[in-house]
Amino acid sequence: MLRKILLWSGFVLGIVIVSFPSLMLVERVRGFGKGKPKQEIKQESQKEEEQVKTEAIVAEEIKKESYPKITDSGVIFRYQSKTAQKVFVAGTFNNWDGRKGIMVKNIEGIWNITLPIKPGKYTYKYKVDGVWILDPDNPVSADDGKGGRVSVVIIR
Repeated sequence: MLRKILLWSGFVLGIVIVSFPSLMLVERVRGFGKGKPKQEIKQESQKEEEQVKTEAIVAEEIKKESYPKITDSGVIFRYQSKTAQKVFVAGTFNNWDGRKGIMVKNIEGIWNITLPIKPGKYTYKYKVDGVWILDPDNPVSADDGKGGRVSVVIIR
């Protein structure tokens, strides 16, 4: 008797296991003709609005005076931090040698350096108190090939 009960319960359990995914598929297929739920449409429109706002902010930033600034005397790199103790710029223009890009802090907390750099496309980063960071004043960046990003400057 116990054997029959176990056999039947195993049979029923097997039917449930096989049928359940099929029922889920049927429910999913029924939902195809109804379109997206209102919640998903609302979330997508919010994402689109956020994208437009982000693009407007980026456009505004580009309109501002951006750095690095290319001048006749060289390229001016600028980084603002009143609390930083040591800042340097390194990149493909100086073979990533920070000793050639040590920046000087002014009274307003702005670190500056002007480097004579030949025309070309260069990647660079700032090292602020031992931490590598992208240039916050430069919206142009590229993949560094190691899973990170580097800032980009093009000198003509």
